[in-house]
Amino acid sequence: MAESVKTIGTTKDKTMAIETRAGVLKNETPELKAHIYLQYMGKEFSTADVMKQIRQIWTKELKRSPEELRSVNVYLKPEEFAAYYVINDEVNGKIDL
Repeated sequence: MAESVKTIGTTKDKTMAIETRAGVLKNETPELKAHIYLQYMGKEFSTADVMKQIRQIWTKELKRSPEELRSVNVYLKPEEFAAYYVINDEVNGKIDL
């Protein structure tokens, strides 16, 4: 005897209501704050400082709005005392550390 599977169609609004009642959408854990530092040859570099410089390049040098900054890939090269970045897969550059 084969079992039949019934598909139930829902709308996004109904799904949201069900998830809210079930507590799925509640964020009960506080957001984790992480600070990452690179130490090399007696110097220390903060990833927060690197990101601050990248944001300044984006807004001040490139005259772009902060809202347009969607993704940043950073490649730290301590042996060169440099950080290379790629913003939104289109803009790249180098920051001296």
